Amino acid sequence: MPTAQVRISAEEKRLLRALSVGQTVNLPSAHRLRLELLGLLHDGPNGPRLTPLGRRYAEAAVTEDEAKGGITGNEPVVKRDRLGRRMPHGRALPF
Repeated sequence: MPTAQVRISAEEKRLLRALSVGQTVNLPSAHRLRLELLGLLHDGPNGPRLTPLGRRYAEAAVTEDEAKGGITGNEPVVKRDRLGRRMPHGRALPF
């Protein structure tokens, strides 16, 4: 019987990558519970630890980002005035 593919968000992939290299992360309880229920994370007395399945997902997330070149291109364009200063809330100056 084939196993179902798990869909995780980019934020969850980032958290898995950070945990796989040993960084300390601020893991919200919603993400912690979801990752634990999916079998990607084990939360014990020593803190959250990745399961073997979680390590595989973390490695796959790294290769996907490396394939893209690390730049997503989804950054919003910052509006600037004629002197190059950032304009708050995208407003045009009245003069």
